[in-house]
Amino acid sequence: MNERHEHLGRLLTDAATRLGPGPPWLVLGTVPLDRPTAGSDAVAGGEELRRWVRRHVDVWPAPIGIAAEPPELHPDRTVFTPPGRPAGTYYCELHATGSALGAVQVGTLKESPSDGGEVWAIGEGALAWLTIALLRLLTSYAAHATGWGGAGVEARIIPAAGEGRVVPMEVWNHDGGAYGRAGVRRLATAGTARRTVDLASCLSPALTATARPLVLDLLRRFGLSESRHIDPAGILRRSHFTGHDELIRTWADAIGVPSAP
Repeated sequence: MNERHEHLGRLLTDAATRLGPGPPWLVLGTVPLDRPTAGSDAVAGGEELRRWVRRHVDVWPAPIGIAAEPPELHPDRTVFTPPGRPAGTYYCELHATGSALGAVQVGTLKESPSDGGEVWAIGEGALAWLTIALLRLLTSYAAHATGWGGAGVEARIIPAAGEGRVVPMEVWNHDGGAYGRAGVRRLATAGTARRTVDLASCLSPALTATARPLVLDLLRRFGLSESRHIDPAGILRRSHFTGHDELIRTWADAIGVPSAP
């Protein structure tokens, strides 16, 4: 298991060098516990894999461009990224071993009400649904490659890259009515959430309950002890995705996970 954790760490650390400046990145990586099965269709590259990824991403509650462009083909992996370097908005790489990584930029520049300082405001709801969506995409790929075993999963919030002043990060939500700071901590860097998951659970109604500990681990870095968006039973609380409850309902129904008002 230590070898898997080391592989996960390298996967995320290597990817961080290819992520562009701007808002922070939510990054998830998965490493299956078993080796790829012979003849797996998950290790196919090119247009077939692009269409497979788009079938996942097209049902997401917000438009993300993963696999909208033809992929970059490498001997050991297929990469989906916007044109240009470094990557901006999104980044995804799917390895022939069944390992995979997905990254999406999150957060907007805001003036913090507490002291007027500039911060990257990361929406708690976005953090929740993107963690679920990326976990489903990456574990589905691992399951196609290796069968119904397990996988190591690691999630990180990587601060914006680039030179100059470091803008700290806060988690924001609508708990008080207006959109504002939710946690008690403002961070220049955020830690790592790491779990071992059952692949079959990630492709079932138990997906949200499986993703919840990862979301909680990330929120705790900012001083939050609970998630407003995924309850302890793994049910998505649609009304807490303020202004997006119908989009969340449609997405939840499409992927077969429980939701409630």
